[in-house]
Amino acid sequence: MKRLILIILIMCCLSGEAQAFHLNGETARGSIRITSHYRDLSPGEIVKLSLESPSFSAAWVCFGDRTYSFIPDTNGTSYFTLISLGLGISPGFHTLSIGIRYPEGYKKTFSMKLLVSERAFSIKRLTVDERFIILSPDMQERVHREKAEVDAVYRVITPAWLGRGGFIVPSSSEMRDNFGEKRIFNGDFTSRHRGVDITCPQGTDIKASNAGIVVLTGNLFFAGKTVIVDHGAGLFSHYCHLSKIRVRAGEMVKKGAIVGLAGSTGRVTGAHLHWGVRLLDQPVNPHSLMHLSFPE
Repeated sequence: MKRLILIILIMCCLSGEAQAFHLNGETARGSIRITSHYRDLSPGEIVKLSLESPSFSAAWVCFGDRTYSFIPDTNGTSYFTLISLGLGISPGFHTLSIGIRYPEGYKKTFSMKLLVSERAFSIKRLTVDERFIILSPDMQERVHREKAEVDAVYRVITPAWLGRGGFIVPSSSEMRDNFGEKRIFNGDFTSRHRGVDITCPQGTDIKASNAGIVVLTGNLFFAGKTVIVDHGAGLFSHYCHLSKIRVRAGEMVKKGAIVGLAGSTGRVTGAHLHWGVRLLDQPVNPHSLMHLSFPE
């Protein structure tokens, strides 16, 4: 089996504009085309790969220690998958391998080398109620239980796309680009901010950023009143610190549907929305999602 190698040298990226590279290849079944789009190649970003190919049995991408499957778009004429550049990814070249298996057993692989750039994250110092830093035994048990529940939700991958078109911001209020921010609570406890904050008054309508199925609602110790929506293909959005929840687990929601009202529940310093996005088991920057197109 002949292996086709494509080295992608990304010397610079224009912030705020989706970037793309293309690969045209030949297989025993005919021509294929792979297109990539992304906002940037740096920690926390999403890369979307689109595939046009003769009918196949399976197609996937291996990146790091994860495997991502291609799924059909809503028209069934092409396929796409989403991969994550994790917060901990190191700068430099990283190999991305694409595999396609055809019904008769024939398999073709393509490899690309992505040049991941370094990204600096800001540091913020915050003061919160001490009970969110030094947990009582009961609170420790609650936090562990809630984490297990949330992790279980993220492990269930819907092998289809549930979204409709591009993503929208859940609120028209000011959205900060503070994903990945290093936070120091009460002088010494540190964590990473795995979403973006949207400054909005108590009671502001919070909208689903895309269509999907509600897979969790609840009042979590750190995140407060929370809604998680599954958009398919391993992509989830979550909405935290709500004052009220307006949806139920198992409910299908349309893009723009009201999932709750902004609030200040959980570990916060004031009313706002924490909007997060998870791709498989990795948090990704919601800003990167806004620069990608998706099937209607």
